[in-house]
Amino acid sequence: MLTYYITYGESGGTMELGTDNGFGVFWTDQGMRVLMNVVDKHPERLEEMTIRTQTNESISVSEFLDRIKNLKVRTQ
Repeated sequence: MLTYYITYGESGGTMELGTDNGFGVFWTDQGMRVLMNVVDKHPERLEEMTIRTQTNESISVSEFLDRIKNLKVRTQ
C-alpha cells in the first residue's frame, strides 16, 4: 500500500490524493478531485503543486499520473 498526498504552493494545505492498494487499484480521496479541478480549469497552476508519498518522496504531477495510469481508479 502506498498513499499519495498533494500540496499546493509553499504554504498551502495538504490533502490525500489516494492509495495504491498494491492489487492494481488506486482508491481516490478528496485531493484527487482538487487535482482534476486544477487540470480542467487552471492547468497553469499545476507547477505549483507537489505530490508526496507516505515515505516523503516528492514527485511531479506527471510522474504521479504515470504511476497510476495502469491502475483501476476507484472512488470510495
